[in-house]
Amino acid sequence: MKRTKLTILTAAMAIFCCQSLSAQECAECQELGYKPYPHGFIQLQGGIGTTFTDVRFTKLLSPTASIGAGAWFGPAVGARLHVNAWESKGGFKTAGDPLKYKFNYVNTNADLMVNVLNIFSKKQFHRVNLILIGGIGLNYAWKNDEFHQLVNTYNPNNDISNAWGKGTSRKHLLSHNIRAGLLCDFNVAKHFSIGLEVDANSLDDRFNSKFADKDDWMVTAQLGITYKFGFKPAPVKEPEPVRAVQPTPVVRTEAVRTVEPVKAPDPVPVSRPAQVVEEPYKDVLFYAIRDSEIDPESIISAAAAWCKKYPNKTITVSGYADKGTGNAKLNQMYSQRRTDKVVDMLKQKGVPASQIKAAAYGDTVQPYSENDKNRCVIIEGK
Repeated sequence: MKRTKLTILTAAMAIFCCQSLSAQECAECQELGYKPYPHGFIQLQGGIGTTFTDVRFTKLLSPTASIGAGAWFGPAVGARLHVNAWESKGGFKTAGDPLKYKFNYVNTNADLMVNVLNIFSKKQFHRVNLILIGGIGLNYAWKNDEFHQLVNTYNPNNDISNAWGKGTSRKHLLSHNIRAGLLCDFNVAKHFSIGLEVDANSLDDRFNSKFADKDDWMVTAQLGITYKFGFKPAPVKEPEPVRAVQPTPVVRTEAVRTVEPVKAPDPVPVSRPAQVVEEPYKDVLFYAIRDSEIDPESIISAAAAWCKKYPNKTITVSGYADKGTGNAKLNQMYSQRRTDKVVDMLKQKGVPASQIKAAAYGDTVQPYSENDKNRCVIIEGK
């Protein structure tokens, strides 16, 4: 009854932690390029196990292996179906050397997994994770011929009279299993991690064929590899679109008209033709997030007029995207789309393609210190 209450309480706490963490924003998702949770996984593990009986546990070490499959529903809580099997040992303490015997088993468990670091941290991704494991299942033991031989060889009234059934034994033994464990998991790549898991399993008294009137204990330590799959792409954090944007004032150089001063000897002032200085052109189009519409179009008209006035000059169209939103691939696409649209409209206004130079820089270049201004196209003529 106490175990049942503890299991229910643990599950309730884990679900509460999962719900609270699921509402937290994944700040590192943009850097990773994907959401680390939720995802599915498959595990392969191998190591050693031992049982606790009359004989010292270090003399009962045996090989063990496991396979598991499950899912993480959020940063803190996951579940898996875990199958652990191979070989185990039991023994009898005698006046001389202990008598040992081995048998095979398979242990199937449904486990609840709680990531301790994600309960107390706002981050969802950690290079190393500490995971508490608790579960319940069934254990099946068989091939215990060595135990039968020991029981039949020695007098049941002697040292090993504590066989299951008070002298009689069963060849096939089914029992419950209650598990508690700890997994230290190290992420080595997006889809792979390696980990060390230590589990303590409480089994029915019949597990090792001996009668002791108390539960048997088996402890396993296994090193394993986990393959993770089913990640979702990172969400794009975008502020509300803002259409009204103040363009940067256009810097233009007014034509300078100079008049030659009147020479004293000349009776009539002589004026020379005005010396016109070619005026450069610069203007900026600003955009809302994911936008490539041109507003106002008067800027394109002014740029086209400058090209017609100076047909031997070149006008440069440079497209950008802000680094604060999206990712490098999306930002390159948006800057290219904005650049292409400006070039097309200049051509529609009669500007020849040979007079236009165009480039899209994505978020690799940020011409402005204010993040939102970097969603722009800069038009320059000189």
